[in-house]
Amino acid sequence: METDGEKIAISANVGDERTQNGVIYVKWFSPPERMSQAIKKLGLFWLIAVVSVVIPVFHFVSIPLFFGLGVFFALRSYKSEGKVLSGLVLCPHCLTEVKIKPTEIQWPLSEICQNCARVVRMEKSVV
Repeated sequence: METDGEKIAISANVGDERTQNGVIYVKWFSPPERMSQAIKKLGLFWLIAVVSVVIPVFHFVSIPLFFGLGVFFALRSYKSEGKVLSGLVLCPHCLTEVKIKPTEIQWPLSEICQNCARVVRMEKSVV
């Protein structure tokens, strides 16, 4: 489990009154990092759009699709405050450890418990 980032306490539930406390480690992005991430994603999707010019018939759909997806994902990346590096919480239903995988921060976070297959939703704990 990567623990280099800022430690944040979370509260998890599975849609009922049962809750469990856990922790996530977060790396916050500075404005230049956010812009860099957005430009990389935009460039990647636009490169795919340019390459798809050589695909007969399919290019009528793929070029506008990848140009649009590039703009969408670049804006989404620019709005992202940071990234979850790792985390751990107990499933409120079955009390099994749920490891939180790296993802962009978008509250509420959610993971699927590998033991009971319930969706575990996580919010920042109010301390």
